[in-house]
Amino acid sequence: MLIDTHAHIDGEEYDKDRSEVIGRAFENGVEKIINVSFDLASAKRAIDLAGQYESIYAAIGCHPGTREESGYVFKKSDYSEIAKMPKVVAIGECGLELKNASDLADQQDIFLEQIDLAREFNLPLIVHCRNAHKQVIDILSKAGSIKGVIHCFSGSWQSAQRYFELGLYISFNGIITYAPDYDKVVRNMPLERLLLETDCPYLSPVPFRSERNEPANLEYVVQRIAEIRGEPAEKIADVTTQNAKNLFGL
Repeated sequence: MLIDTHAHIDGEEYDKDRSEVIGRAFENGVEKIINVSFDLASAKRAIDLAGQYESIYAAIGCHPGTREESGYVFKKSDYSEIAKMPKVVAIGECGLELKNASDLADQQDIFLEQIDLAREFNLPLIVHCRNAHKQVIDILSKAGSIKGVIHCFSGSWQSAQRYFELGLYISFNGIITYAPDYDKVVRNMPLERLLLETDCPYLSPVPFRSERNEPANLEYVVQRIAEIRGEPAEKIADVTTQNAKNLFGL
């Protein structure tokens, strides 16, 4: 069995066939799905979806690009009540994204507030990081003991090692089925620090690159990791499933 630790199946991309998509996931060995939010509206949708399905859980957070894209301004108080909901298992996705440096200070403040929220409710972080590993590592290094995962990992082996030193996990998705950039990390990292994700509807694996992604495609990520590491797919599935259960308390 597998756990998709990062999906967005509350989105409009699934409005016409959401139940079928979820059904296919379970038929293809996906035991549990963590539906991850990017603003307050999607956080509420994630909680609603988790309430409808026993095997779906919610992560609530504010993506660093949300203000630019939708105008939503993060308020910690917006999340404090919903963080108490029983199927909320993480804070995120949150973090930093360096498209430009003009709003970096605001991003850092919002990231720090979400770190505080995670600590307050004893929840792990789901961290989004694009072109900002140095800054994210610096913030997390100063944050003290914190649980979490760097989702859709896009850094170097050196960055990965720093995250492991901080006790964090990293996760991979369909990108590794068509880009060799992270093979060294996949091959050399401790398996006990690896998680699986789809980030659906984005980043579909080969052979579905031009199509909408969905949790059922997680098996292709497992197969590619197994090829890179030279280990049985069953081992990858078993260990990463236990890793997800350990981190998110599933």
